[in-house]
Amino acid sequence: MSFRIVVEGVDVAAAQVSAMGDFDRPLFLDELGGLVVSQTQRRIRSEKTAPDGSAWQPNAAGTSILFASGALDDSIHHVVSGSSVQVGSGLVYAGIHQDGGTIVPVNADKLAFFVAGNFVMTDKVEMPARPYVGISAANAEEVELFAQDFIVRALQ
Repeated sequence: MSFRIVVEGVDVAAAQVSAMGDFDRPLFLDELGGLVVSQTQRRIRSEKTAPDGSAWQPNAAGTSILFASGALDDSIHHVVSGSSVQVGSGLVYAGIHQDGGTIVPVNADKLAFFVAGNFVMTDKVEMPARPYVGISAANAEEVELFAQDFIVRALQ
């Protein structure tokens, strides 16, 4: 499963900078993607809030939310394609954490797993949404400062 966040205004800024001098759009998008990846990882590692600022619902295991093994955090990456950059995770379970939903057994009658050291069997699991990909107000300010800095560097 994949998903993407669209940041508007990059084309307008790129056109304005191109009119003033050389603008390396692929480099700009690559660096922008790296910034959004680091913002997303910070949200997973320590902030524990959605991009809108709402706190994530605690998990039943009592472990660090969305960071039990670190695999989700490690999987966050970006891809530059043409005039866009996409940030996300390719992990099969990334989308259920972002959007929430119901998990049901596919190849068995029950789901079976451990929670806080206890073996559990159940018909379904309701996963609350814990959005981690997105741009918060603070992230948007960082993106704007990055863009301004990039433009200044491009003009030097």
